[in-house]
Formats: sequence, C-alpha cells, structure tokens
Amino acid sequence: MANAGLTLRLAILAAMPIIYIAGAAPGAGATAVAGGLALALRRRGVDAAAVKVAADGDGGADARVLADALGVEDAQPLNAADADAAAEALSAAAASTGALVVDGLPLSDASVDFAARIGARVVGVQPYGVEPADWRTAFGGALTGVLVNRRARYAEHDAATRLAPRLEAEGAPVLAVVPDDRRMLAVSVSEIAEALSADFYAWPSEGARLIDRFIIGGLIAEWGGNYFGRYPDQAVIVRGGRTDIQMAALNFPLACLILTACEQPPQYVRQRAQAERVPLMSVAEGTLAAAAALEALTERAAVHHPDKLRRFADLLEGAPGWAAIEAAAA
Repeated sequence: MANAGLTLRLAILAAMPIIYIAGAAPGAGATAVAGGLALALRRRGVDAAAVKVAADGDGGADARVLADALGVEDAQPLNAADADAAAEALSAAAASTGALVVDGLPLSDASVDFAARIGARVVGVQPYGVEPADWRTAFGGALTGVLVNRRARYAEHDAATRLAPRLEAEGAPVLAVVPDDRRMLAVSVSEIAEALSADFYAWPSEGARLIDRFIIGGLIAEWGGNYFGRYPDQAVIVRGGRTDIQMAALNFPLACLILTACEQPPQYVRQRAQAERVPLMSVAEGTLAAAAALEALTERAAVHHPDKLRRFADLLEGAPGWAAIEAAAA
C-alpha cells in the first residue's frame, strides 16, 4: 500500500508544472536561477514555490535564502539520498502551488535520475567560460533548455555568435544569456565585519545591507560630491586618522564606513554616522590589508541574500528568452 500511495502521489506530481534547475557544476548559479524564476513567476500572477534538493546534509543556506525571498517558513532542504521521501515531499508541495521550481543537484547521474523520477522539465545552468555540458544526452526530452549564466560584460558577441549556436546545435535551446551583474557580487555589511574582524560603533543592526562598491578615501583632488556621491550602496574605507575625509564622506549617501588602523572612532564621527544611519566599523589593519581582505571576500560572494534573488528575477524577466522560460511553467 505504501508503494501504491507513492505511485499515486507521483502521478499527481507529474501533472503539475515542475521545473528542475540543474547546474553544470556546483556554483553554476542554480539557486539564483531557481529563486529568481519563482519570484519572476509570482510577479506574473503564478503561485510559484521553490524547493531545495541536496545531497545528504547539504543545502541549508540555499534553502534558507529561497524561503526568505519567497516569504515562507520551511527552510529545510530535501535529501536526495532518500529519493522516495524527497519525491513525496515534492508531491505535497506541487499539489498546493501553481508551479514548483526545484533547485536541484548539479549535473550528474544522480541529478538525471532524480529529475526523471519526479517527471520534471529541466533547465540547465551553464556558466559562461566553462566547457558546455552535454545537456541533451543527459536529460533527453525532459530538457526545456539551457540558461547561460554570468556572461562577461565584454563577451556579448562571443556568447551570441559562438556559444549559443554551439549549444543549439547540440540540442540544448538557449533560453537566456544572463550577464554578470554587480548586485550578484555584492557582500553584506555583516560579511564585511566578519572578514575584517571589525568592531561596530554604529548601526550593527543594518548588517544585512548589501555593498556593491568599495571606495578608498585618500588624497582626493576633487569636490567630495564627485568622489563620494557617485554610487549607491557603497562602502568607504578611510584611515582612522583622517577625520576630515570621514566627515566629508558622511555628507553623502553611504551604506557603510570602515575606518582602518583605528582603535576607536572620534565621537563626532560616531554621532554623525548614527544620525545618518550609516554602519560604522573600525579595524586594526591598515587600508591596504583591509582592501585585500575585501577583494578576497567579493571573489567568494554567495547568492544567500533575498535582494540578490530579486535582482536575478529582474535579469530573467529582461532576457530575450523569458517567454520560453515562462512557458515551461505553464
């Protein structure tokens, strides 16, 4: 009877629109695609949900960011090692939603088997600059198409004239080519503080803010507005002894102020940061060391922030192949 019950639930599941997102390798961007797609579908009036399927013990951070972005409480990933239980859970989820997006396993035999088990339509995530996977051989008729992710800014022509035709010739329709986006590489104020072992002096509660750019306040030969007022969501790094530059920076919108080689900021800098709602932190290291640590941090920036998934939804909706992606959920 248990097997009969599972068979019935899988039959119900197969009738629902299930989109299985498979990255060409770990880190390809499957979580960003899954969350962004679910959010974009919701904007179109589809009652979409997203679920994380992972290997035993993995996927917790991915599941949490999907839940946070979609406003749901259950943030537990499904364990692909227990395929029956995972399929049953997906069946229950699919029965209560208009479209289910599955953030699946990276391309492998296990990923192919699981996608087939739940009767899903498959979208592959192919990072630009990585040798293309043989998507059609892997997933056969279940493959809806491939999304090329993180296309370099300078590579639009190459992606259009070389990579996309190659994938199409190999039986993998290109649904979208998503460019690199600064927002997806942003890091949060809390991540910065942790990477620098910094001490907060104002607004530690704003740790979820995302930082798109870092600006070093040094010898500035122009009006402060031209230098500090150029970008939103920026952090300014200033040597602790340069109170004049710190105060000049605080005249303009900042997302964070970092004082280097500094034990404790001046009281009036703290008061101004507090009044302007600018997170203020200090670090013992010098400016060059702090900048090097922050560069390393941005190189490993993860997608684990709801604002990043919302930004990825914007990128998907603006892609030329969005209609084909949306049709996969119909």
